[in-house]
Amino acid sequence: MPNLSLLDLSFIIFESAKTPMHVTGLVVLDPPKEQAATFAQDLYADFLQQTDVAAPFNWKLNWSFTGKPSWKVVPAVNLEDHLRITMLPSPGTEQQLQQVVGRLHSQVLDRNKPLWEVWLIGGLENDRVALVLKVHHSMVDGVRASRIFTQSCATTIEESFTKPLWQCDLRKTASERIAETHLTDMVFKAAKQASKQVSLIPSMFRLGSKLALKAVNLADSDLKIPFTAPKTPFNLSPKRSRAVSLGQFSIAKLKHLSRITGASMNDVLFTVSDIALNRYLNDRSLPLRKPLVAMMPMNLRGKNELEAKGNKMSIGHVELGRADLSPLERLEAIQQATSDLKKEALNISPDAYINYSLLVNGVSLISGKFGLNSFIPPASNLLISNVPGSKDRLYFMGAEVKEQYPVSLLMPGQTLNITFYSNAGTMYYSLVACNQSLPGFEVIAGYMEDALHELEQEVMDAAISTVAEQIEHHDDETLAVEMAVTAARNSLTPEDDEFERLYLDKQKRVKELEKQLEKLTGMLSVTVEVDPLAEALNQDDIESDSDTKVVNLL
Repeated sequence: MPNLSLLDLSFIIFESAKTPMHVTGLVVLDPPKEQAATFAQDLYADFLQQTDVAAPFNWKLNWSFTGKPSWKVVPAVNLEDHLRITMLPSPGTEQQLQQVVGRLHSQVLDRNKPLWEVWLIGGLENDRVALVLKVHHSMVDGVRASRIFTQSCATTIEESFTKPLWQCDLRKTASERIAETHLTDMVFKAAKQASKQVSLIPSMFRLGSKLALKAVNLADSDLKIPFTAPKTPFNLSPKRSRAVSLGQFSIAKLKHLSRITGASMNDVLFTVSDIALNRYLNDRSLPLRKPLVAMMPMNLRGKNELEAKGNKMSIGHVELGRADLSPLERLEAIQQATSDLKKEALNISPDAYINYSLLVNGVSLISGKFGLNSFIPPASNLLISNVPGSKDRLYFMGAEVKEQYPVSLLMPGQTLNITFYSNAGTMYYSLVACNQSLPGFEVIAGYMEDALHELEQEVMDAAISTVAEQIEHHDDETLAVEMAVTAARNSLTPEDDEFERLYLDKQKRVKELEKQLEKLTGMLSVTVEVDPLAEALNQDDIESDSDTKVVNLL
């Protein structure tokens, strides 16, 4: 019988009716016109005929006398227990779809059966059909589930009739199991060391957190002292209900901002989220006195370890921008914070930082699980993650994949999650919230769109100003002075070939700046008109594309 790793077991332990521990994926399909009217019903009927089930879709929890669960293989899975179909009153709106997805996401999976469900939702506008996949986090994480769905698709309609999701093997590889065992060893080692030095009495907690740094060999680092995030409505104990709000950005537009500023796409997304969250709090007369702190998944693998097996992922805590910063200043602050965090974690020891992260986040989970938020300051305010997807247009069972959203879980003690997912030139994002704790949170998605426009406007204004200033400093008189100084330094005369080459280079530079100014001004006048067919770059890939970078403003 397969055993649960410590990581898998934690998702079982921390789950409750108020904190479901499953991940959900939402896919909007555009069926062929000739099948559009009955596509949802036909697909559901076809699914029921696909009775073969691969691991771990045929696993269910088995509880021993000691109370420790393990996986038990179910010899025959009844697909009617896991496949569902529902129809919206046609034509179903996006708001109605979000309400249904939020309701489905709030329902805990039945532990008496394998922990997964697939829902088909028909009746959407333009005959579209939504596919919703729910899988427990103890079986698979969101990244792996996303990859499996991508593998179930094809880049052409003809090749898209592949096996359904529950026939895809989602079991972890040997290297992943070894990595989880390594993490388990580190957890126990860190906890044992920290227990000798750390007092978790609330009044001593900040002192305890400093000692925790010492316990995991990080006492001399410049990492931000944990448990100093501001208390916000994002740090309440969530209720049972869940609500979902969806949105999307053009990756080409994000790419423009990344190239111009030198920031990563991730930094831009964090900045847009931070602006929107601050506006939400300000609208409710809850202004922040210190910056929000976001949990950020990050890869701690060094450059010389790119081909190594196993996992070196951790959760870092990134301090976002102060309330008084402009959008561009906020981007600069977040870019610096994320860069310093990654650099500090790599400069010390990735294993030591993983120890520290596990300890801090473990304490946060425990405090959220047992409702200790009033006594222990929050280590972070919310989780913001970015999952890379396919760059190609995909087809599933003959239908075109039009939209793809990640719907993540809420951590104990947190009421909001923001997850981004890139696919075929579009950055999709979802906000999952406890709507009882965050009334009207749906406006945040709209605020994020406004924030991207504000950031874009300020970046373009700054870029135009910077290039125009450089042109002003390259008038004929300035060029003459520069030429005279350079010629004197190199003992050149106007008759020398090198003198003429130097002059032509400077004239060429001025023309290039003028072209840049014309291009930037044109981009600003059309609010950055982008080519929808432009190749999409994901996350930090933007940083390596330095040839097209206009000017680093930060």
